[in-house]
Amino acid sequence: MSFQHSHDAELPREEQDLVAAAAEFCRGAFSDHLLDTHNQGQPYDAAWIGKWAEAGFLGLQTPREFGGHGASFLCKIRVAQTMAEHGFAAAFAINNLQGSVTRVARAGTDVQREHLLQAMLRGDVLCAPAMSEPGGGSDLGALTTTARRVDGGWLVTGTKSWITNGQIVHCANVLARIGGDDGGDAGQLASFLIPLNDGDTFRREEIHMPGARSFRLSHLVFHDHFVPDWALFGDPGQALRTSMASVNAARVHVAAMCVASMRAALREAVDHAHHRHAFGKPLIGHQGMAWELAEVSLRLEAADALVWRAAQAVQADAPALTLAAQAKKFAVDVALWGIDQCLRAMGATGASAAHRLAMQSAETRLGAFGDGTSEMLLDRIGKQLHQEYGAAPPRPPIDRKDPA
Repeated sequence: MSFQHSHDAELPREEQDLVAAAAEFCRGAFSDHLLDTHNQGQPYDAAWIGKWAEAGFLGLQTPREFGGHGASFLCKIRVAQTMAEHGFAAAFAINNLQGSVTRVARAGTDVQREHLLQAMLRGDVLCAPAMSEPGGGSDLGALTTTARRVDGGWLVTGTKSWITNGQIVHCANVLARIGGDDGGDAGQLASFLIPLNDGDTFRREEIHMPGARSFRLSHLVFHDHFVPDWALFGDPGQALRTSMASVNAARVHVAAMCVASMRAALREAVDHAHHRHAFGKPLIGHQGMAWELAEVSLRLEAADALVWRAAQAVQADAPALTLAAQAKKFAVDVALWGIDQCLRAMGATGASAAHRLAMQSAETRLGAFGDGTSEMLLDRIGKQLHQEYGAAPPRPPIDRKDPA
């Protein structure tokens, strides 16, 4: 029985087939390529995104009427995990692209879908969410990028930072504050699907991340960049609420991939310890080694259970702010600790280019920063402690005259 068998059993048969197809895609050439390019200090070849699109996975959650699979959030989690076992950064980046396709399909206007959706499903147009800024990070209330209305559209000015796939995307879903004299909308936050054409009004600046270049992180810099009217994504004033709702799902998504990366590291360490002999028996036969890896397995199972519970809450559209924060904080911490334990268990050979553990360690580390730092998550959890874990409210007194 596989590690994720009980989770996959909750999916309908067609979604189980999608997970299996994703696992088949990731094995072999794609997996080898991720390790090779990491060892060379280069991002993976973006041509693999086109192959992923050809296999239908950029439309994983796109409704069927628009040409997608209409898959559930739980299915999305499991597909992402199958890729994260081979490379966390590629899984994070490619599934980030898939999320943008889903948002346009589900929440875009007819005109936006006409302009973008089919090209996004084919992988011809890649789109990234762009919320964070250099001076604000996760503090969206401090956002300074502005959108000023002009004839036929808007002029956007500001800098977005830490944009996953920022070096290669053709479009960005940019969160901006409506500026100028625009009636009751002035000062409100709005989202815009902005076509990106490098030139006088827009440029990219790569954020070089040694050991994690497959994220292709970038600053996106706008100066009076024209955006057509059709690009306004949703009603002004609703953008922040919509963005924060998607953040809970994104946190669970990151947590799930951390679990998968840790699971892959443990498998590699256990197999190594089983086949490598020292002092007359396999390494795993030495109590110290067995106990170290046993401790990793315990925390792996605990993280997996918490992440799946959070994923089920997101799937059910239930309140998930605390669960999502807990899942991401715990899964990141456990993965970083667990992968390091696996590296130590394998010794110098585990850190060599022949193994995936050094890549997993470098890439998974960035999971601590995306979609909220660990410190910010603890703050969110702390603010909900009384509501989530405080004493139950007192029961109303029983009216003894009431026969019920």
